[in-house]
Order: sequence, then structure tokens, then C-alpha cells
Amino acid sequence: MKRTITTLILALSLLIGFQLMVAAQAGAEPLNFKLVSMIDKVERVKISQTEGTIIGVMDRRGLSIFENGEVAPASCTGTFDTKKGFQGYSSIIFEDGSTLVLSWKGPTSVSRPPGGKFLIYSADFECAEGTGRFKGVKGSGTLTGKEVQWDDEYKAMGFALYEFAGTYTLPSE
Repeated sequence: MKRTITTLILALSLLIGFQLMVAAQAGAEPLNFKLVSMIDKVERVKISQTEGTIIGVMDRRGLSIFENGEVAPASCTGTFDTKKGFQGYSSIIFEDGSTLVLSWKGPTSVSRPPGGKFLIYSADFECAEGTGRFKGVKGSGTLTGKEVQWDDEYKAMGFALYEFAGTYTLPSE
């Protein structure tokens, strides 16, 4: 009898937890957009006594293009380490004055498709904070970066296309 009650309590707890998880997901909004950017400023330092280790700080500027047609400027600042990856923040300012700040870290994967015309990588992102219509934002997703490798001038300017795919929620009022 005690075992049956324990099993029922465990099953009920799992069912309630699953329903809460589904309810939280049901309220999630898509956060899908493209960001085209280029390097604004970069500082690199080679680490002495190592083979090919470089660390640095980079600022990127660009435009975010959302699925609903909104276009918003973006400023991206991050650090990189050729051995450990990259991390940073993207700040997006919308026409209505609302802001959305995303933090990102990667890479989770890196590839150079046949022909070597692009460097492709992915990373994870989280909604770090927001103002205006994004106040209290929570969310996460993945981003895929695609950098031009065949044109030396565009490669030097660091042109890249980023595709963000995720979801976000806002606190209920």
C-alpha cells in the first residue's frame, strides 16, 4: 500500500511538472532574426610562447532584420580566444526605443564547407535583459554565423551573416 501511494505521488508530481513545462513553452514567442554586421574595431594580442594562440576584443555593428519586418541597429561586443572560443553581448535598439540584449558563447560547432568560401559556426544565446516592450525578457536559442572567406577586402572587414533562432517569454502583467 505504501509503495502504491509513493508511486502515485511520484506520477502526479511528474504530470504536474510536465504540464507546467508545456504551459511555459506555450507562452513562448519566437525570436528569429538575421543580423548582417561588420567589424567596427578589433584588438588582437598573440600570446607568447604558444603556437597560434591569440586573444582579443571585438566590436561589430550591423542591422537586425526580424521576421515581422522590423529592422533595428545592433552593436555587438565580445572577447575571443583562438583556443577557448568567444563570448559577448549583442544590444539591439528598436524604433520604439525598446532594447534587447543577448549574451552569446561559442562556438558549439565550426565548419568550412567544400570550396572554403564561408566559415560557418554556431553558438548558444540567452536573453540577458530588455527595456520597453522587452522588460523582464527571458529566453534562449542558437545562432549560426557565416563569414565570407573568398574576398580579401570583405574578409578583412569581417562581414558576417548571423541567423538567430530561439524563443522568449515576458512576465505576465
